[in-house]
Amino acid sequence: MAPPFLPRPLHRPPPDARGDRSSRADGPGPRQGALSEKPRGPLAEARLPASDASFELPAHPLSVGAGRRVVRELLTVWDVPEGVRDDVVLVVSELITNALVHAGGTRIGCRLHRTAERIRVEVADEITGDAGSALPVTCRPGPEDPHGRGLLLVEALSLGWGVTLPSDRAARVVRADLRSV
Repeated sequence: MAPPFLPRPLHRPPPDARGDRSSRADGPGPRQGALSEKPRGPLAEARLPASDASFELPAHPLSVGAGRRVVRELLTVWDVPEGVRDDVVLVVSELITNALVHAGGTRIGCRLHRTAERIRVEVADEITGDAGSALPVTCRPGPEDPHGRGLLLVEALSLGWGVTLPSDRAARVVRADLRSV
């Protein structure tokens, strides 16, 4: 078994993005928060912004669980209510899984931005090979289909979700906005 890996900081994608496809109402873009909170546990090495946090994971199946743990710990530090934490963790899990299955890159980035009303989750993948620049869409799997329900869950739990294609690299950034209370 490979040694455990720690998430690495992710640089935020540039504000100018080509293409933007949203499923429902979408609020304003994220802004940088002031550094003020110091977490405990695995995140204790880095100072976390009061309303922004980002990390990077290797594109590996174990990253789904690592991403869930980091997000749960961050939301606990932010004092997000347990029910909201569970929803955000599930959305992060689904978006990281989609990035693993559909992108083909070597790294996956995750960013969370919190306001008084919302938590925005962004998961960035690297598009390689056959992945092309196809945008994720919800599908309607049949009862026997083993896959295809992830974005249905994201849509059900979020206020809205969408996809941005950054202009500076072959990537997709899938975002979802959830209530923060």
